[in-house]
Amino acid sequence: MDTGLTERQGVAALAAFFAKNGWYFREQFTHDWGIDAHVEIVRGGAPTGELIALQIKAGKSYFSNETDDSVPFPSDEKHIRYWTEHSMPVVVVLFHPETQQMYWQHISKQTAVSTGKGWKVVVPKAHSFDDPERTLRLLSEILQPEPYVRRLNKLRVDRRWMERIADGDQVVVEFDDWVNKSLPRYQVTLSCFEESEVLPMTYMPGTGIEGMLEHLFPWAEFSMNEDAYNENSEEPWDEDAHPERDYFVPVYEDGEIERYSLVLSLNELGEGFLVTDAFLDADSDEPRSFTLEDLEAEAARTRTQR
Repeated sequence: MDTGLTERQGVAALAAFFAKNGWYFREQFTHDWGIDAHVEIVRGGAPTGELIALQIKAGKSYFSNETDDSVPFPSDEKHIRYWTEHSMPVVVVLFHPETQQMYWQHISKQTAVSTGKGWKVVVPKAHSFDDPERTLRLLSEILQPEPYVRRLNKLRVDRRWMERIADGDQVVVEFDDWVNKSLPRYQVTLSCFEESEVLPMTYMPGTGIEGMLEHLFPWAEFSMNEDAYNENSEEPWDEDAHPERDYFVPVYEDGEIERYSLVLSLNELGEGFLVTDAFLDADSDEPRSFTLEDLEAEAARTRTQR
């Protein structure tokens, strides 16, 4: 089987698992080194901002040395150091393309073992995805960074959408509001030309549309998607007839749902994050700094060498 197709099967299986169980799975199309996706923990229907990074490995070859209880995952020192020092907890997921079985393990200084020639992480078969409730509970128990780092990580996950906006592309968020449901729920989709990301159904009791958007996209401002409105309305959008922030006008409604379509732009947080993240992510090529004492010491060494 084609290696690329096998890898896609692993990603698709994991995405389907988290979507079915209400967590936010986001594949990293622009990959971090050794990170294939992020998943955001959802509790009580509300996203928490707690993120787990995923390294997904699919193929029969990863199971060649499996035992009755575990599957050893081989790696090298560079990757192990990267994963264990990552700002998010990193989980490796092994996917068998024939049995469709998946197993996971948190990569940490406790689970990464030196073999003398390299490193391995023992992935227990007890960490299968057969029991969703148990799997989500165990993943939730993985230590999370402090709130400051969680918020920073959340911005990093959405960076590609911010970059599309900064490049002049139109990024649209669409969602349905189920008006007859007592528990507010929103099906949210982000899109930009051929790329789209569908978030699982979001339940946010006590939070209106504006609060939901501010939680999911704190880096954005919103405006009415006039094209979507005009496609579904007999009367064209009249900007003068609405207050400046009156973008919560549905582009479609049928008595059960109200559908909204909004265009995103970067607010001060989004703009500032892109600048800051580019600086922090740049290769280190800083000019050498020195003090007066350094110059005097260098001059002394030069005189001695003469």
